[in-house]
Formats: sequence, structure tokens, C-alpha cells
Amino acid sequence: MIGVDDVLPAGVVSLDQEVARVESVADRIALGDLAIRERFTNTVLWLFVATNAFVLTALGILYWQDVTQLSAGLIAPADRIIDARVVITLLGATTVQLGAVIYTMVRAIFTAVPSTE
Repeated sequence: MIGVDDVLPAGVVSLDQEVARVESVADRIALGDLAIRERFTNTVLWLFVATNAFVLTALGILYWQDVTQLSAGLIAPADRIIDARVVITLLGATTVQLGAVIYTMVRAIFTAVPSTE
């Protein structure tokens, strides 16, 4: 089978040949490391989004229950599940969670390079 490199005129260098010639073991390790970091980042972000979607869905269901029970007269306004304390707690927890996710990702992606001194 004739490849691209077989039909190049004399003096013309194939990009594939140059990449194969220059690529070292350290380059291959760096590319593999980059792929691992990218997969880790995507997984952590997906878990963050999925967890927050679950919490928002549960919050919506509880809010619907509050509205339904209030409109039916089954509970008094003071007996609601979703009140100001719940909202403030969720806002605070989400802020802390986002900070933890960002810290974890920054530590995993931007690792410190050891000094050679």
C-alpha cells in the first residue's frame, strides 16, 4: 500500500514524519496527563451540575407541596417547609460547594512544578 510519505517529492518533509521524529516519551506522557486531567475536570463538573439539578428538583417539589398544602388550608403559613432559613442555607451551601469544586479542580489541573534548584 502506498502512503502519503511514499509519494512526496524529494526535499518535501511530511508533517507526520516531523511529529513522529520530534515527539518524545515526555511529550507522550504530557499528552496522557492532559487527557487524564481533562477527564477528571469533566467528571467533577458533571457531578456538580447533576447534584445541583437534583437539589433544585427536590426544592421545586417541596415548594409545590407547600403551595398545595397552603392553598388547601392544610397548613398555616408558619408551617411551610421552604422558608427564608432554607433559602439562605441553600445559598450558603451552594457557595461553599462551588468554592470546593473550583479549589479541587485548580489543584488537580494546575499542579506546582517542582523546582530544580
